[in-house]
Amino acid sequence: MAEQKKNVDIKCGSVFPFPFLVLGAVFFIAGAAVFVTHPVISIVLIVAGVVILTAYEGTEINPASRTYREYNSFLFIKKGKAKKYNGIEKIFINKAKVSQRVYTAHTSNSAIFTDTEYNAYLKFNEGEKVFLFSGKNKTKLLKRLNDISRSLNTQVVDNTGWN
Repeated sequence: MAEQKKNVDIKCGSVFPFPFLVLGAVFFIAGAAVFVTHPVISIVLIVAGVVILTAYEGTEINPASRTYREYNSFLFIKKGKAKKYNGIEKIFINKAKVSQRVYTAHTSNSAIFTDTEYNAYLKFNEGEKVFLFSGKNKTKLLKRLNDISRSLNTQVVDNTGWN
């Protein structure tokens, strides 16, 4: 009997930006610090901190049933609606320039920092594209995508050129 393919779980990253993750850590530490004197407040702070710190998003693909779902996970519980697909055409990456304007303290001076980011997508035969994840290191991104492409029996196409 042939072995069933397992679900492919592709984690994208945290749901919350870095400042909120710091806030989640502060909630958790503050909740632990006041546990003896204010247990109800402590539990609320700890739960809020854990929810923030464990929140992430991703895509889960089930090749056996030909379904996928984009999900958000809170407290390791994944929420997302499964959708059917006929087949996977390819996995591809694109290059994008990202810019961030940073202001100095107490002045109106600013600096713009520009960087290159690589975005990975999954394209189904129906033409629908799903964002998988992004990264600044192309080599690491391609290694991770090659592992995923073997699991899904598809190819990785690099649309970024040689750089």
